[in-house]
Amino acid sequence: MSNFIVYILTDNNRRYFEIDFTSNMFSTVMELQQTNSFILQQGPHLNRIIYSEAFSKLACAKRRMNELQNFTRMQIERVIRKNNPNWNNLYPQQHQAYPKRNTNYAA
Repeated sequence: MSNFIVYILTDNNRRYFEIDFTSNMFSTVMELQQTNSFILQQGPHLNRIIYSEAFSKLACAKRRMNELQNFTRMQIERVIRKNNPNWNNLYPQQHQAYPKRNTNYAA
């Protein structure tokens, strides 16, 4: 059984919204990180997933996505604030882990 996730993206200023769905959130997040850093030099940098909702059927996910796309900005903000009042990024960027330096030396 695969899960389908409807999500809302926004930029750092919360000015633009994009509503879409995916079946693999990890690959979507990785794609967003790569796309925003290389291709989109102009326009909004939609890099924060601030809302997500999981469905077990594709038809239900598409129906919810279409419903959210027809909402006004105020309705979308209400849905976001209900589930994520601080508008935190639900899928923060994965930073590359660098090995720690050995600092066991005398100064």
